[in-house]
Amino acid sequence: MLANNKSTEPCVNKWRITISGLLVAYLLVLLLGCVSSSNTPELLLWEHQLVGKIWDVKQQAFIDKTALVNRALESEYLLLGERHDNLVHHQHQTWLVQQLAKTPLQVSVAFEMIDNYQGERLAKQKITSADQLIALLNHSKTNWDYERNYKSLFAEVLAAGYKIDMANLNTKRLMHTVKQGEDKLPAVYKRMLDKTPLSTEQFNALQQEINQSHCNMLDDKSSRKLVLAQRMRDAIMAHSLLRSRAQVKVLIAGNGHVRNDRGVPLYLRSNLDTQGKQARILSIGLLEVETGETDPLAYAELWDNNTLPLDIVWFTPQVKRDDPCVKLRQHFKSKS
Repeated sequence: MLANNKSTEPCVNKWRITISGLLVAYLLVLLLGCVSSSNTPELLLWEHQLVGKIWDVKQQAFIDKTALVNRALESEYLLLGERHDNLVHHQHQTWLVQQLAKTPLQVSVAFEMIDNYQGERLAKQKITSADQLIALLNHSKTNWDYERNYKSLFAEVLAAGYKIDMANLNTKRLMHTVKQGEDKLPAVYKRMLDKTPLSTEQFNALQQEINQSHCNMLDDKSSRKLVLAQRMRDAIMAHSLLRSRAQVKVLIAGNGHVRNDRGVPLYLRSNLDTQGKQARILSIGLLEVETGETDPLAYAELWDNNTLPLDIVWFTPQVKRDDPCVKLRQHFKSKS
């Protein structure tokens, strides 16, 4: 069995979590960002055969960087996935932004890591540097390590003169909304969810994925709330992209959000279809390689699918991580 590469949520990948509904708020904090660490994560498997290779899922063939850039330039919605703590993923994203900057295209870049409160703060300022941007973002208490993980990417986006957009809700607001239930969602997001219902199979798969990514410690009520949180965040990200008038709308988000079958692309397509517009979406997943697994097709197992639910996969080294379930179980034990 391959390890889970989906980064359904930031740092709880491959954890297994059982809790009461009272701890949903704590889990939603985990859903919104990685816990910062003072240490730079160690990267493993640099010599793996797939590292650096780019896989076209539909064509089932490797492509080079030139072909990747051409595909990106043909898209209107360019979704760049990641594992949030993998610096190679941010380097690849930065490189793609650099390639876009060589063209006259108007581009906006929305970040999962920036919420609506932060977005309002940024809109009131003229941002001239990554340091200034990070200082403004850090006025809000989050678990995102902007300095370590996103400074170079921010700098490149700003150097290109691209608009930076929010693609998330403030943690407290999201927690409050999810606790109220789907009927109490803000109208704009409820319309998006109503327009894009998940099938029973999709819902069950997402719920199972969330249970697995939380160490199999969730009760049914809690996991359903987190399914709603995940769906709402996908809708929020899609809404942020749909609002942009740029020629190319870029999204930086976790790999689980850019999957075609039930992530942001699903909400984009349903809204664009009702407007009679063609959905030119390119979803690029940055996936960590696994020891001994050199067949790209085998990585579909990570997504509980017969095929990878992405358009392009770019393989990278793997971050060495401790098992977070140990600390999480300790946290829940202390709360009991």
